[in-house]
Amino acid sequence: MTSDRRKRPGSRLLLGIALVFGTLGSVYAGALLADFALDLLGVASPPVRLGVKVIAMAAALPAGFYLVERAFLARSSASVASRK
Repeated sequence: MTSDRRKRPGSRLLLGIALVFGTLGSVYAGALLADFALDLLGVASPPVRLGVKVIAMAAALPAGFYLVERAFLARSSASVASRK
């Protein structure tokens, strides 16, 4: 089986680190945006604030994964194009 694909050194480790920090960043951004929106709307009830923050953080997770995936796909396609 002949294959021209070579694994870049450290790419799995780099992807893992990027996913961890992307997850943390997206959760933080979701909570921050929800807190800002709730402050603008004048919501003061702690259970409502907590519920909206949880929903916003859960909604922000796929965005974080998407951004990391796009960055690695762009990195991968750039390295394939430079080899040709």
